[in-house]
Amino acid sequence: MNYHLTKLTIENMRICEICSGGDLDFIHRQHFLFPGQVAPAHYDVMACKGCGFVYASDIPDQSALNQFYQAVEHHLHAELPPGLARIHADFFQFVHHHASLSSDARILDIGSGMGHFLHHFQKAGFKDLQGMEPSLAAAELARKTYGLNIHSASMDTFTASKRFDLISLCGVLEHIADLRRSMERISALLRDDGYLFITVPDASSFGRAVPAEPFLEFALEHINFFSATSLDNLLRACGFEKVIVASQHNDFYDNSYLLALYRRVAEPSSAIVSDSEAAPSLRAYVDLSRQGLQSVEAVAAQLVKSQEPLLLWGAGALTSRLLCDTSLGQANIRGVIDRNKGLQGKTLLNTLITPPDSIGHHQGATVFIASTTYAAEIRETLLRQHAWTGRIITLASGAAS
Repeated sequence: MNYHLTKLTIENMRICEICSGGDLDFIHRQHFLFPGQVAPAHYDVMACKGCGFVYASDIPDQSALNQFYQAVEHHLHAELPPGLARIHADFFQFVHHHASLSSDARILDIGSGMGHFLHHFQKAGFKDLQGMEPSLAAAELARKTYGLNIHSASMDTFTASKRFDLISLCGVLEHIADLRRSMERISALLRDDGYLFITVPDASSFGRAVPAEPFLEFALEHINFFSATSLDNLLRACGFEKVIVASQHNDFYDNSYLLALYRRVAEPSSAIVSDSEAAPSLRAYVDLSRQGLQSVEAVAAQLVKSQEPLLLWGAGALTSRLLCDTSLGQANIRGVIDRNKGLQGKTLLNTLITPPDSIGHHQGATVFIASTTYAAEIRETLLRQHAWTGRIITLASGAAS
């Protein structure tokens, strides 16, 4: 099931959130086929010719994205994987080292998930902690796990009686469609000279190596691709002054993040510096991802040819892209397995998504593990818990094996 570029719909183009420009360069169209969908969705990765900011256009509106975040459960980790735990610890140490905060500082973590990052402040003795999280399930788990005060809200609905000394957004800004309006709301929640801590994927690093998972950075919910320059352009225009910005690689997702600390200032600068890094990096990333897909397509083509019974383990973002970018959807798919209870009971390519304990009904079939982060763990589950006798296909370093 290969979907090629079709004519761009100009009236659906998203205006640049940094310079308000509408003169854009096309970089890539990314298709997705999600559970419950009959036809694939897509967005277009574009670069603003005015300031160089790269972002996704032709996307769902913010209310639709909010519903997506309220419904998903794939980022819930009752037991945090060690790699993610290290990332949160590194984020906290960055803030602790560069921000002067007293123990009675008021802290708000936006997009707090299960509260793992906010918990580091709790352990360090900070008392006045609040979180904001659109997912009801995540907010409830944060309350139960850590006793944190997590509000089930979005930026449009959250209110506070007092301003905060620190607001953190870890992996949030890349998801927000209305950046300017959201940043204005965040600024209004922060006291004068208060700190803003942000982490986002570092778009200037995308094109440096073949990604372990082709087009990983083009998830449906990732719609802004920041370099240090474009992030600085946005925040200066919204009333913030840079304290420090650093790029840091993490092994868990095998990518680099920008760690950025800013302060709210009375007289913001509106100066825009042209971003010359992001667009070339994204173009290189597209080329490298296509290279990585070649080996996956070779395996998919073999599965189509053999028509051997096939199970897909994983119905998430990687599967949603592979079903559009390769011929995998034409294979003899007999079942789809996923641990996400929110996906179980839905269908993908007219095939019911079932929990892992249903896999015994397909003993001997070939399993295609559509995950890079958890591939080794899933393989162990198949061999140890299910004594799997069929072939197991995984993706390693961008190649199927």
